[in-house]
Amino acid sequence: MLNERYSLNKQLAQMLKGGVIMDVTTPEQARIAQEAGACAVMALERIPADIRAAGGVSRMSDPKMIRGIQNAVSIPVMAKCRIGHFIEAQILEAIEIDYIDESEVLSPADDRYHIDKTQFNVPFVCGARDLGEALRRVNEGASMIRTKGEPGTGDIVQAVRHMRMMQQEIRRLTSMSKDELFDAAKVLQVPYELVQYVAENGKLP
Repeated sequence: MLNERYSLNKQLAQMLKGGVIMDVTTPEQARIAQEAGACAVMALERIPADIRAAGGVSRMSDPKMIRGIQNAVSIPVMAKCRIGHFIEAQILEAIEIDYIDESEVLSPADDRYHIDKTQFNVPFVCGARDLGEALRRVNEGASMIRTKGEPGTGDIVQAVRHMRMMQQEIRRLTSMSKDELFDAAKVLQVPYELVQYVAENGKLP
């Protein structure tokens, strides 16, 4: 049952491939994004980078505000929760959000562990800077991986760097022997099965 749910979540995440996800703060902005062809919207109260720059704690958006955006559009609505904050994730699942982004842009709730995403039915999106991070998030139950940019700046050079790094590491795995893959799994801190999948298919699971 768990595998069926995860497969379904991965298929839902495929719907966003090649599309634009727009940050919105009001139902009106969400409607404009939908009319402009966005594949999904990210419901935000304020730009998290601004909140953190002002010295505040950046949390999950107000569920009431998210509800207003959900009622305004027919495209999927995403929302961010803090890293490791499973209660925020449970609240978002309860209001039937389409995707949860466990985001490094918000103030982390746990600086060591991420949410166990296998305990949720809703698909999770997580950021990663390299293949090890990406596979660890997949192992936790993430349905979709994105690169990490510089929060709130629009500067994509970091995201491009992380994407290149992941592609290089994937190519490296595809040319490794079985013995080397066991060693790579230890280095990446992920189960051997995930590393084997990447080596055989040349892509993330």
